[in-house]
Amino acid sequence: MAIRISRIKIKRAGPLDSDFELQPGDLNLVYGHNETGKTYLVETMINLLFKTGKRGPAKWNLRKWDLGGRIIVSGLEDDSVSFTKTGKKLEQYWEEGSGLPMDLSRLLVVKAGETLLVEEEEDGVGRGILKNYLSGEGLLDKIAARVSKSLQDTTVQESLIHGPQKGEVKKRMECEDRLRSLNALLKDVEQEYASGEVYSLRQKKQTIEAEQRKLEKAKRHYAAQLRNQIQTLRRKKDELPAEEELAKLEADIGIFDLKKTEAATKSNTLKELEDTSEDYRWTEKALGHYSDVISKHTVFGPKPILILIALLFFVGVLVSGFLGLNIPLVICGIGALAFFILYYMGTRNVLARSGESMELDSLKADFRSRFGSELIDRAVLEVQLEKLKENHIRATSLREEVERLTLEIDSSKISITETIKAFTDAERSPQQWRDSIRTLRRRIKELEDQISSQDKKLVSLGVKEEEYLDKHPGAEWDAGRYDTLRQELADIDQALDGEMGRLEQLKVRIIQETGSKSTEWEDLITALRDKREQTAEEYRDITAEILAKVQVNAAIEEFREKEDARIADGLKMDELTKPLQALTAGRYNRIKQDEESGLVCVTDEDEEYPLADTSTGAQEQILLALRIGFASIVMEGQTAFLILDDAFQHSDWDRRKNLIAEILRLVKTDWQVFYFAMDDHIRDLFLEAGGELGDRFRSLELS
Repeated sequence: MAIRISRIKIKRAGPLDSDFELQPGDLNLVYGHNETGKTYLVETMINLLFKTGKRGPAKWNLRKWDLGGRIIVSGLEDDSVSFTKTGKKLEQYWEEGSGLPMDLSRLLVVKAGETLLVEEEEDGVGRGILKNYLSGEGLLDKIAARVSKSLQDTTVQESLIHGPQKGEVKKRMECEDRLRSLNALLKDVEQEYASGEVYSLRQKKQTIEAEQRKLEKAKRHYAAQLRNQIQTLRRKKDELPAEEELAKLEADIGIFDLKKTEAATKSNTLKELEDTSEDYRWTEKALGHYSDVISKHTVFGPKPILILIALLFFVGVLVSGFLGLNIPLVICGIGALAFFILYYMGTRNVLARSGESMELDSLKADFRSRFGSELIDRAVLEVQLEKLKENHIRATSLREEVERLTLEIDSSKISITETIKAFTDAERSPQQWRDSIRTLRRRIKELEDQISSQDKKLVSLGVKEEEYLDKHPGAEWDAGRYDTLRQELADIDQALDGEMGRLEQLKVRIIQETGSKSTEWEDLITALRDKREQTAEEYRDITAEILAKVQVNAAIEEFREKEDARIADGLKMDELTKPLQALTAGRYNRIKQDEESGLVCVTDEDEEYPLADTSTGAQEQILLALRIGFASIVMEGQTAFLILDDAFQHSDWDRRKNLIAEILRLVKTDWQVFYFAMDDHIRDLFLEAGGELGDRFRSLELS
């Protein structure tokens, strides 16, 4: 049953900006440039699947990622097995009971072009690997190879190592001195940087920055509130009349007032004219009446001259009678009688017209009373009537004008009242009209001032509209506090600059100890801690190595006699020869061990080529075949998966095509392959080859 990875889920960390999930096919290509998370994915898969660090036989130089995730593998048990950071590892399914650390990670993983199984061996494999997988004695041989001549004279008493100050013992002492120096340097870093004034300032800066971020959200929320307030104010302003409407209304009121004033003035004038109109009607009537009265007064009364003449004729009668003059007497008598008759008639006429004279006098009195002058004759009345006629005509015209103005005023009053009512929701008297307009203008001005004030506040915030935050962030905007925080940050940065100057010497010491190329504190501290951990691990390893070598050196020789025969038989196994023939296209059919040359490849013509002398491309093919064969032996003939991290990046372009073709043939024999690439050419070759597999091929690009 094939051992396959059925699901991968790796949490976002390091350069990986999002969770990685994949349901793999038979052939899987993961492409990504530097800093996209490719190395993180490979190292996380190694950590999840295999033993690493102190627990693992392989000495992977893995970074200390804050990794997390899960890999589901089928084919190990009846049900799929979930591999996590702290769970059971793949080696444990074969090493139980053997006591040997199976180096499966070196078999199933090629990281960053490291095709060799053992870097320090000339042939890339070494006798130790052969013993480990073919004879079962590889571990003991490794230990035996490390037992130097100096350790043969070394003893262990009460957990203390005693021996000559050379070789491993000297190396252990030097390592102990370096570890002591690194611990002292780390203590200085802890005191001066990690927990000193710099640490305190950094903590304070983080606190201030957190509060500042909260206030920035509050500012965005305050901006949204101001926008809403401005919108509300503008809606209220839009409900009020525009200045053009108020100006027109004000003009209408002005016209109304002018018309009222005009109507009042003309009414007063009309009243005055109506008084003279009455005089006109009286004068008109009086003129007719006066004419009637005057026409009846042709004789106004007896003339005094008549009575005088009559008396003279009467004297003549007396004289003529006395003288006896009859004719003169008759003439004088007739004359005296005639003039007496005339005087009498005049007197009677005066008596008859006395009533009409009183009427005339009354008329004259009325005229005098009305006009303050004497009524002498008809002409006076005619002149006065002519004067009054003009006023009468004016009064008639004014009356019509006043009536027209009254109608216009009433209409304007209704219109203005309704307009103001529409603006104020209340009726207002004409006396209140202008106050209403002033009130409306004050309200509009208040709203405009409020809008302007809020607009200025909003602009001063400097928040883009798309950044407005409607949801309350749990804090209120405080510009003063924000400015205070900004100043505090500036002060802290200035203080940090001063403190960092004092730490430059400490930084130089760290660089000297670690050889770090970076000058950033975080990188330097990480490098220092890695160096200290590396040194501590080196100290533990060399101590364990010395103890192991001293204690088991004698026992190792018992196993050497049967070792070569087991290796020779193991190299002839089908698990090794079949992948070799397949991946080398039949050029090499088997491998044997030579004491001097190491691994030797044998062709069909029985030509022998030391592995170390073959081309790089041939070595990559052969070593890949050995990995597959060793894995099959360890896993008792089962196919599995291969994780290749840019395994072909050093191969030329023609060799790459051949290797990928072999990978494709390997997949067709039920192996599962994961290839991680950052090379565009390799990516394109895999994409072309994967087309043959259809949905058995998966391709994913990291961003």
